[in-house]
Amino acid sequence: MTWYNTPSYFVKVFKNKYGVLPKDFMKRIIELSNPQKITCIIFENLFGPYFLPHQSHSYGYALSSGENLTSKIQFKSDATYFFHITMTKRIFHLLCGLAAALAGLSASLSVFASGKSGGLTIADPYILFHGGRYYAYGTGGPAPWGGISCFVSDDLNTWRLASQALNPDDSYGETGFWAPEVYPLNGRFYMFYTAQEHICVAESDSPEGPFIQKEKKPVREEKSIDSSLFIDEDGTPYIYFVRFTGGNVIWCAEMNPDFLSIKEETLRECIRAGEPWELARDVKAEVAEGPSVFRRGGRYYMLYSANHFKSREYGVGLAVADNPFGPWRKSRSNPVLQRVGGLQGTGHGAPFTDRDGNMRYVFHSHLNDSVVAPRVLHIADMKVRGKKVVMGNDCMTPAYVRGEMYSNPVSFEAMPDPSVVKADDGWFYAYGTARNVLIMRSRDLVHWERVGTAFTDETRPSFEPKAGIWAPDVTRVGDRYVMYYSMSVWGGEWTCGIGCAVSDRPEGPFVDKGKLFRSNEIGVKNSIDPFYIEENGHKYLFWGSFRGIYWIELSEDGFSVKPGAKPQLVAGTAFEGTYIHKHDGKYYYFGSVGTCCEGVKSTYRTVVGRSDSLFGPYVDKQGRPLLENNFEVLIHGDGHYVGTGHNSEIVQDAAGNDWMLYHSFIVDGPKGRTLMMDRIEWKDGWPYVKASRPASKAPVPVIVR
Repeated sequence: MTWYNTPSYFVKVFKNKYGVLPKDFMKRIIELSNPQKITCIIFENLFGPYFLPHQSHSYGYALSSGENLTSKIQFKSDATYFFHITMTKRIFHLLCGLAAALAGLSASLSVFASGKSGGLTIADPYILFHGGRYYAYGTGGPAPWGGISCFVSDDLNTWRLASQALNPDDSYGETGFWAPEVYPLNGRFYMFYTAQEHICVAESDSPEGPFIQKEKKPVREEKSIDSSLFIDEDGTPYIYFVRFTGGNVIWCAEMNPDFLSIKEETLRECIRAGEPWELARDVKAEVAEGPSVFRRGGRYYMLYSANHFKSREYGVGLAVADNPFGPWRKSRSNPVLQRVGGLQGTGHGAPFTDRDGNMRYVFHSHLNDSVVAPRVLHIADMKVRGKKVVMGNDCMTPAYVRGEMYSNPVSFEAMPDPSVVKADDGWFYAYGTARNVLIMRSRDLVHWERVGTAFTDETRPSFEPKAGIWAPDVTRVGDRYVMYYSMSVWGGEWTCGIGCAVSDRPEGPFVDKGKLFRSNEIGVKNSIDPFYIEENGHKYLFWGSFRGIYWIELSEDGFSVKPGAKPQLVAGTAFEGTYIHKHDGKYYYFGSVGTCCEGVKSTYRTVVGRSDSLFGPYVDKQGRPLLENNFEVLIHGDGHYVGTGHNSEIVQDAAGNDWMLYHSFIVDGPKGRTLMMDRIEWKDGWPYVKASRPASKAPVPVIVR
């Protein structure tokens, strides 16, 4: 924590990789300082620092005396925060001392204040430490899709969702995905898991997946669950798993070198429940499951779980053997983990070694004393002492960080008239108006980086030599990326036109295919702002700007107008920046009205109409036609953002949320049209954005790669 004393005001700057100071502490600072005036401007370190002590700012907050500072702040774990407080020097030093005394508190925080956090709710957990990072897998979880999710952590204290590691489409099963374990083998990663009570193995090049079964079949046709791999010092692989042979019984077999099948003749029974602690009183069942085996010296150690998973008495036992097949001798100290720390239903975990070489054991517990699911991940210290395994009584309950927030704009780089596609490489690519068409990319729609340009000065289109390239619309068509673009100069309403270019890669380079038409050739004044769409096997182009919005059918390859096709009017003279989206059987026309390019005086706003047909008629909520310049406002400016328009395609995230990019000027901000993003929600058959204005802070999209 660093404090700076400036001539007219004091600035506190803090950055903490573990989290941020609690809101109560910040509130106490304000109460103690009792300042005449507070100006609080928050910048993420990507964009700053900036020092604007007496101004409101579009991507910060300004507060006057009496306002609640803490209610305005949206904390983020890796951000830098600047608080400008007018106060006396005595109060300043008092707060310095208070901050120093509480600085250690912030380092212990593992739950970020940036969004809702809680325990990681997965059962049968497994942790892989690889490449300096921890990866967690388990049964179930907070992700809203099926299959198996992957979570990542750098410190074991906090976890975030990384990917959908296994998709049901890539698996033998469709439901019942349980107990995954992931191993780096032969330069790849193998996931052992259960699907529909059958053991399966999938492969990937990354611990985050996607994991894919080469053949969608189980390791064995017989129903069995809870598989775990052990490779002995001589390289022999063994699999431990549960068969339903008079209850849940743990068996072992040697695996074949492909890790996809077993040597059936080697099957041996290992552990069967029968001891008093293994037979719960509250849920009757004979269960031994969740095996994990490791070796120390000449001994083999198996950790396993017993009792029904719904039982409060669910716990972990130890067995020791001199051979991978046994015989296995149960420890007299069993259970080694049961109801630790007051938790209920503690079990089905796996040992792992952390980055410091310490052995740990990850396991799950019931949600609370009265509710089993969703089960919660915990981590205990673990030590091997002779024939015993000792678990620590103080277990860690890591935080699952969800609801991370983002700020508009998502990029301060000038990015007018954005178009966006998701490519096969997992990146989102955005294209915007610039001399040679700017290309940017992002993994999450929030953090964008410049890739380059679609054209060079030598390869750029030239059918209108002095014109700029405006409003590129890029679509994946087959295995190529097709860009429709406008060429125009200000005032050149009859000489402007639409062209087309293609590329094999989303980042280009794009090869120009030439113009489709000019305004004077097609008979439509102001022929700019193209939008491409396919419907029932046919290709269509929509375009136009303040002289009417038109559509026309294209040739089969999409590089020219279909012979004999004529322009058809679809919307009036108020619109430009056309995009059409199909949702629940309806077609939605998105466009922009007002002035686009007058800086902070721009009146641009994004509007919408609806139709039962791609070709109209489009109407507003009252049934009035867009052909008569009626519309519904979707996004308009406010005191910070102005000129909010020319939206991109709608992108749907992994949670089913719809997101739209567009551009805006920022009052007191950069001069260009910056890249904005907001969530599109649906109500009564119509899209809307909360408050119909850009969000200053909002939860990030759920992106799985």
